[in-house]
Amino acid sequence: MARRIVQDENTVEATENGNPEKAGFRGRGAQSNPGSKYNRRDFSQEHIEALDEEFLGDTRTEFIPEFPKKIVNKVESPDIPLPFSMNPYQGCEHGCIYCYARNTHAYWGLSAGLDFERKIIVKENAPELLRDAFMNKNWNSAPIMFSGNTDCYQPVEKEKKI
Repeated sequence: MARRIVQDENTVEATENGNPEKAGFRGRGAQSNPGSKYNRRDFSQEHIEALDEEFLGDTRTEFIPEFPKKIVNKVESPDIPLPFSMNPYQGCEHGCIYCYARNTHAYWGLSAGLDFERKIIVKENAPELLRDAFMNKNWNSAPIMFSGNTDCYQPVEKEKKI
């Protein structure tokens, strides 16, 4: 009963007595990609081990540029004491399976599973938008929660430097 782990670029396979069995996606916290409840036109994958596996074959991270009109958002939650927040990224490549921000990815029509980790929305114009918010004559100095939704220190930040 020898058990051996084999890794390729996308998956980790556990081999037991020469019979491969899929153990998971390498480097990802989520192992499935449930559909978004907001997306009406979505494919369904009933059984991850069955015929639909090719949908999850590509696990490379994709960075989707987004150019919002503003970056500072008013927080109206009674349990968060800061009045404003800003998030230069939506989604997180770290892929912590327990992350509370996973559910916010559904608003973009993406899943809280693998999409959260491999489809990162990048707001590249965040510094300019923050400067514009501070320069606005109506801005009153107030604390801003920086990256309260997802981590601002993502691996891609080394390159993007947002």
